[in-house]
Formats: sequence, structure tokens, C-alpha cells
Amino acid sequence: MQHLTTFKERRAAIKALLSELVTLESFTRDKARVDALIDTLESTIAAGGGALIERFPQAAVGDFLLAKWNADMPGKPYLFLAHCDTVHPAGSLERMPMRIEDERFYGPGALDMKAGIVIALEAIWALQRGDALPPRPVHLLLTTDEEIGSPYSEALIKELAADCELVLVMEPATPEGTLKTWRKGGAKYALTVEGRAAHAGIAPQEGINAIIEFARQALDIQQLNDLKHGTSVSITRVEGGSAGNVIPALVRAHIDTRALTVAAAESLHCALTSLQPKMPGARVSCRRLAQRPPMERRPELFARAAAIAESNGITVYEGGTGGGSDGNFTAAMGIPTLDGLGAHGDGAHATHEHVILSSLPRQAAFIAALLQEWDCAN
Repeated sequence: MQHLTTFKERRAAIKALLSELVTLESFTRDKARVDALIDTLESTIAAGGGALIERFPQAAVGDFLLAKWNADMPGKPYLFLAHCDTVHPAGSLERMPMRIEDERFYGPGALDMKAGIVIALEAIWALQRGDALPPRPVHLLLTTDEEIGSPYSEALIKELAADCELVLVMEPATPEGTLKTWRKGGAKYALTVEGRAAHAGIAPQEGINAIIEFARQALDIQQLNDLKHGTSVSITRVEGGSAGNVIPALVRAHIDTRALTVAAAESLHCALTSLQPKMPGARVSCRRLAQRPPMERRPELFARAAAIAESNGITVYEGGTGGGSDGNFTAAMGIPTLDGLGAHGDGAHATHEHVILSSLPRQAAFIAALLQEWDCAN
């Protein structure tokens, strides 16, 4: 059994690794910088020993990295999911420099989610040093496209998760410090409205105004909101028209949807993809661009994790969020998934992004306990 004091004694090493990772800026679209971070993590994991490492080259984003401990052991693996990319572009360290104030570690990407990577590695390494890894494979997948919806890593995540006993998602906890036992699902849609162009002064009657058609559709789309039950539908971007004296023939819009349940998400999908034109001659189409299914709450999973935490002197609470993670994919597959296991803090994606330093050894101790005791907590 790993005790919290074990990780408190490694506080300096934990902070040093976090500092190294935060120093390496890794904006999703900056492949060269993200690959430099992957290079460092590959070397760091190799130096820790005991892991088989596989690198998955990518053309559009940074390479992915898969580390496997106990690779030859039988049984379904425990799979850690973590991402290396951040929303902060190169140069962010200049305007939000790394610093420590009041036991808070500030820096771009520190909370979301380089601290989560450090926590996972520290827990695995501690068990490895004590010859106490669980008698089954332990996998850590590091991806580089989570902040843009995981379009390149989704297939690999699902492939690895399909054979897993448990998925541990190293996203940060909620600002209140809770595990994320539910997440809304999210989907992005492209709405296209086609009308017919005509001269606005000479023959407006010959045109079909795509903006008017869009406006009428928008009112119906707005009615799909059910905020009381966690469903939101937001038109977030609109482009239309070609010139000030031309009846507009085309409008394109972006729609963001969020839902708490698979049933609600499917209901929204059916409604949006079956929109019908209001004006004779107009054409309307709506297609889904990307989606993360909802992570529906499974109370038995939290109860099991909370019992393990309590037996190790750690109290955990549960919460949820409207944002998605790679855990949405695995949870929707029916694979037991625990999310929000990373650092405590606040300001993800913002200039005040920070990690509460005391949460790092605490979360590492919790993760180590989960790895050791999950099989015994049935």
C-alpha cells in the first residue's frame, strides 16, 4: 500500500518534472514543439525503466506515445489517458510565466494537463520501485490532439480501451477538487442554407433570401434547448451574404450541442439533421462534423473509488462538467472510466491557470491505491 507520505517526500522531484514539461510549450497546432515534448517524455519514461514504448508518428499533429508496464502479464490492462497538447500558443510563457505563489504553480498547460501526466508517472514509478505494480498490464497513452476534439487519436483510444479493465483519465479535477463522474457529450454541426441570388434593387422578388431562411431556422433550433435537463444548442458562428445589393444565396452556420445522456444527444441529432426549409425553393442541410458522446454517471464506479481512497486516508468527492474529454469515448463503450484524476487547481485555458501543489502527492497516492486495490474492491 502506498502512503501519502511516500509522495510528499518526492515533492521536489514532482515539481521539477512538472516545471520541465511546462517549459516545453505544446500548442496543439505546433507540431514541432509538441514533438519536442514527446521526445522528452519518451526519454523520461525510458529512463524510469520497465516500460515498453511505442511511438505513433502523426502528420498533422504531434506524435502519440504508448508506454506499457507488465506488458507480458495476462489480464486486461489498466489504461491511463493523458494528452500533451495545450490551448496556449508559443510565446505564452512570456505573458504568463511559470511561477509559484501561495502554494500555487502557475504556467500555461500546467493544470490541463501536464500535471496529470506527472501524477500518473509518479504513481506508476512508485509502485514499480516497490515491486507493487498490479499483476496485469498497465498502459499509458499520451496523445496530442485532445484540445481539438481528438480527431486523429480517437480510433487508437477506442482500440486500446476495448480490451481494458479500467480507464483512468488524467484530466484535472473540477475547480472544487472533485472527480468527474459525468461529462456532457458534445457535437459540432455545420448548417448550410441555400437560397437564390438576385439584384436587391431590380428584381428582389426573384431571389430566395438565405438569411431570412436561416433566421427562421435559427428560431426553431433555439427551441431545442432544454437547459433544465442539461441540453444546450448554441449557434456560435454565422457567415452569409455576398454584397450589399444582392439577395443572399448562401448562409453557413456552426452549431454547438451539449447533452447529459446518450438519448438526449441522439434526439438532438435527429432534430438537427431533419430540418426542413421554410421558404419555397430554399434548401437546408445540417451535418455533424464531430462528436464526443456523453459520459453518463455510474454511481457504482465512484463508490468503489471512494472506498479505496477512504481506506488510504483520502476523501474524494464527485462532480461533473459540461466539457468533454477522451473519457467520453471510453465510457460510451461501456468500459469502466474514472475521470478528473489529475491535479486540483483552476484557470484551465486561462491566463491564471494554476495547480495546487499539495494536490500532486495526494493524487499520486490515490492513483497508486487505485492500481493496487481496484481488483480487490469488487
